[in-house]
Amino acid sequence: MRKWTRAAFALAIGFTMTLVDVKPMVAFADSNDRYYDNQQHLTQIRADKAWQTVNSNTAITIAVLDTGADYNHPDLKGNLLPGINLVNAGRSAQDDNGHGTEVTGVLAAKGNNSIGVSGVLWNAKVLPIKVLDSRAVADLDVVARGINTALDRGAKVILMSVSSMSYSKALTNAVNRAEASGAVLIAASGNEGNRVAYPAAYPTVIAVGGVKSNNEPIYESNSGPELNLMAPGLNVYTTKLGSTYGSFSGTSAAAPQVAGAAALIMARYPKLRPIDVRQLLYQTATNLGESGWDKRTGYGLLNVEKAVTSAMSQDFLEPNNVLSRAKAFPIEQQIRGNLGPNDTTDWFKMDVPYDGRVSFTASVNSTVSSPMAATFYSENRTPVTHYIGNGDTITVSAKAGRMDIRLVRNGGVNAFSYVLTSRFSINPDRNERNDTSGTARPLVGNQISVNGSFHTEGDQDWFSYYVREYGHLDVTVTPDNKRMDPVLAIGKQGQGNSTTWDPLYDNGDRDDPAEHASKEVSPGKYLLRVSEYEQNAVNGEYRLDLSFTPVKKDVNEPNDAYRQASYLAGGTVMTGTLPTTTDSDWFQFTVGSESYVYVRAPFIPVSSGVRIALYSANNFNYALASTNEVAELSDQGKDIFGLRLQPGKYYIRLNSGVPFKYDAYRLTVNQQVLVGGYRDISSHWARSEIVRLSNRGIVKGFGDATFKPNQAVTRAQFATMLISAMRSDGLPVASSYTGKTTFRDLSKKHWAYNNMGIAYQVGIMKGYPNKQMKPDQPITRAEMASMIARAHNVLLYKRSTSSYRDVPTSHWASPAIEALTSRNWLNGYGSTFKPQGIATRAEVVVLITKAYKF
Repeated sequence: MRKWTRAAFALAIGFTMTLVDVKPMVAFADSNDRYYDNQQHLTQIRADKAWQTVNSNTAITIAVLDTGADYNHPDLKGNLLPGINLVNAGRSAQDDNGHGTEVTGVLAAKGNNSIGVSGVLWNAKVLPIKVLDSRAVADLDVVARGINTALDRGAKVILMSVSSMSYSKALTNAVNRAEASGAVLIAASGNEGNRVAYPAAYPTVIAVGGVKSNNEPIYESNSGPELNLMAPGLNVYTTKLGSTYGSFSGTSAAAPQVAGAAALIMARYPKLRPIDVRQLLYQTATNLGESGWDKRTGYGLLNVEKAVTSAMSQDFLEPNNVLSRAKAFPIEQQIRGNLGPNDTTDWFKMDVPYDGRVSFTASVNSTVSSPMAATFYSENRTPVTHYIGNGDTITVSAKAGRMDIRLVRNGGVNAFSYVLTSRFSINPDRNERNDTSGTARPLVGNQISVNGSFHTEGDQDWFSYYVREYGHLDVTVTPDNKRMDPVLAIGKQGQGNSTTWDPLYDNGDRDDPAEHASKEVSPGKYLLRVSEYEQNAVNGEYRLDLSFTPVKKDVNEPNDAYRQASYLAGGTVMTGTLPTTTDSDWFQFTVGSESYVYVRAPFIPVSSGVRIALYSANNFNYALASTNEVAELSDQGKDIFGLRLQPGKYYIRLNSGVPFKYDAYRLTVNQQVLVGGYRDISSHWARSEIVRLSNRGIVKGFGDATFKPNQAVTRAQFATMLISAMRSDGLPVASSYTGKTTFRDLSKKHWAYNNMGIAYQVGIMKGYPNKQMKPDQPITRAEMASMIARAHNVLLYKRSTSSYRDVPTSHWASPAIEALTSRNWLNGYGSTFKPQGIATRAEVVVLITKAYKF
């Protein structure tokens, strides 16, 4: 049987802070306990005010079902009865974990004894029943035995800071016996951040959630329609193992505060029935959320003072005699009210979570067989009326959403009180009936999502799926709440309808109850069975997601060797798979004239491990280019590699250390014919000039076979080009700069130091103030004209008119611009020259070509 743990065990570990040397603090006047001021939860629930009325109850036995208690703790032993150990029969109920001691201290640490902390009860008779082992784990049946054992010992309050998402018949029977025996049951709602857990989820058990000091629920506290009350659940100061003190957290810390309040109520009103105690606690709670009850905070925060000082109302939900004042009637809970000649109608509203059936069991203190009529208004359905008497159970169909309920006293009936207990059952899902392999629901498609439920005990849902080709199957079953623990089975039918089953897919984790199967499949029929681990009926739904991915066909196979290489045309996208680490895909392409070839991989199915190599047909022993980072470069949107290739035949080999066969890579090879060694000037207006100057070595391109003709030219680049042109023209130009002038921004390590220095030394280039040369600054068109004019010793003089409307004769570069324009070395842009515009590499090349007649 699957195990369950007490509420907040993991959470308590995270928050526990054992303190053995806390200094005494001034306590409230009515309590002299040493660490009382650390117990802020007592003020938050107004227990300190309640003690002015009642602070103890030694007339009843209070059972605590947990890990036991520390019988040596000075703040507990005076309130402890000899305990019972249901985990190891014959042994004592001494706590071997610590959780039970913490819970018991919150409930009933000896109050006002000057030695430690105070429980909600100062004096009590607490019966520890050990149902959790040293790891705080128990079987469901052991907890049920704990309730029955407590009842056998006459317990009237039973506290369970334990939680399970699983339903149990034995637990249900024990809870029902407790109600019939007059015992009040209190349980932690649980710390899964999900639906209220069992036993708190039963209508006759007070489900307690936890809040912080600001009355906001703690994140882990379970909520939902079964939630009743809230109490402090963060850093609650209490007793610890080893006669120490400290804090712990979770709904485990909140539940004992409510149990203590219930015992104080029973001390004041010993004849109250369990339902009376519950209703008084709900009646006196401090509202926290929506007005009245809500699924996040229940009826609100425990208020012990009001609980022990208020008169019990038989109908605290009044006024609710009209629809606009309808009060909440949560599923899996009880409501109590009165009807009579002066109050003939009560309205309630119910939030129905799924399409299903709601049953109502009535307890009515009237001798009339049917003293009231109940009409149910469910969305998009005709109202239904039932007549209800004492002991009757009625069932109505309800759509998911709001259902309004009107209770009306039948005419002539005297005043009476009633109690209604609601229970909900989800409808069969739309795939029913599919309880056997023979009725399995077929699933069609490669991406499928269906919803299912377990509407009855032992329900199983069967599905079938036909696989037509080899591929990969992913199946996930995800429940919408943690009460459902699905188990997935997958099998393949063979000959004669025999089925070969995989091991069950069952992670057994209530924190993440989803199940997932991922497997290789071959053609044939597969059966899928979804069941609930405990075979319980669960009010909830699961979603089954199935995804089938066929093995990707590689149309280029076989191409495992260069002799089988597939032809790869320029720009064509080739695809393929690499299903094994030994597989290689070969491609070939031909280069007709000198070209720049670059390889791209627009998509690679894996994130790493893919290798590529480029070979010439003349030599397979040496790769012209290769890389192991194909996937990484693909993800970055970069070329895999690019290089200049001469005419000939070439081969590409692709392989991967990470196999893939369900998706294909994409590969392209692109060729750009080179003009003068460049791939970006074939249609450029300065193409011939660029080729001529490149052939002379005056200008150079870039490593990726580009010239970038429209890119700006820096002062350093222009000086270098100009000095190279002068040398190519046979002019005597020094090989190195010998001048004494130094520049702040031009060190001897700069690549253009000599050329810029020579240009400065012969008067071609001028510097800037503060001894700056600005080598990396783009050169303007005006500077370009002036430097060419100086290099040629062109006679410069001021003109009376200007060829360009944006270069007045007063402009510093006007003489040079006019001189070069008159020689047809330099052109403008129609009537403008743009002297401050940046000179491009193409413009500089054309000017140098004309100036030196290359």
